[in-house]
This record gives sequence, C-alpha cells and structure tokens, in this order.
Amino acid sequence: MNRLNEAQLSFWQAYLETLPPESQPADPVVEASFAGSRESADELLDLYLTGRKTAGSSIKEDFDAAGDPLPQAGNFWILLNSQGEPGCLLRTEKTAVHKFYDVPPEVALAEGEGDLSLDHWRRVHQAAYEPHLAEWGLASIADATVVTEYFTLLFKQPVELARTGQEAPGHVAC
Repeated sequence: MNRLNEAQLSFWQAYLETLPPESQPADPVVEASFAGSRESADELLDLYLTGRKTAGSSIKEDFDAAGDPLPQAGNFWILLNSQGEPGCLLRTEKTAVHKFYDVPPEVALAEGEGDLSLDHWRRVHQAAYEPHLAEWGLASIADATVVTEYFTLLFKQPVELARTGQEAPGHVAC
C-alpha cells in the first residue's frame, strides 16, 4: 500500500469504513492502476462496474521483468479511470496461468470484451502485448505466459462522479 497516493488511500479507507472491524483484511496487498491503457481505462472500468467484465489478463514475463510478484487470490486492486482517479475496488478471487495460445474460451467470456470470442480476445491481447515482447525477454507471443485474475467488485464511487472527475462527497458500497 505504500505506492498508493492520497486519493487512493482515501478510497481504500472509505471501503474499510463499510466493514465491521473484525472483517477488515490483515496486511492487505492493495495496488492501484489502469486496466489496459489510459485511453481504454474508462471503457474497461464501465465493463467492471456493469458486471460484464469479471477477469483481466496480463503477462507473467512482464511481472518477472519488473521484479514484481504475481497476483494472488486475496489481493485488492483500485481500478483507476482515465483521469487517474479511483473508480472501483476489486478483489482477486483466483488466478489461472496459460500459454498465450492455450488460453481457454472461458477467459474471453470472463473478460467481457468485444464479441466475447476467443478470436477477439487473441487479436486484442496480441496487439497490446506484442510491442513489449522484447522488453519481457520473449521472442514470440507463443512464448508468453498469460496470468488471468478473476475478480469480485467490492466497492465503487458513484458512476456520475467517476465520469465527470468530480470529487465524491461519499462513496457507495456495492
């Protein structure tokens, strides 16, 4: 949590205030970032907020290159809107690991994007990942190891405030 800024810490604290003291997580892992790029952040945030998107995928070798630990069940993720403001809080329920071309169709369904097909998932993710393969030490997308996180939406700020970028006077628990 030491990487969270003041707004993100405030959002996390607002979530904790919705929980009874005995239900508050001990030593939580809390990250804050965009889903995808800043340009696609609002679209992906909307998919999470509507419940259409319950999973997201990244590349294991990206974590390895950055020296970061892989996501784990029980981690928390403050998903940021395109303005860098907290939009919702997700908790990782489980992870699955596959080689890029072994990702099963249920991942595409859980990610909730496009026509929900595996073909669409592969096209979009290949386009997003390929520019970074060399920095991750990969020669081909076929060598990439996909880590898929399955999430539960725990907390969100009012959608109209998230879209306008105004400061929320309070937060709404889901």
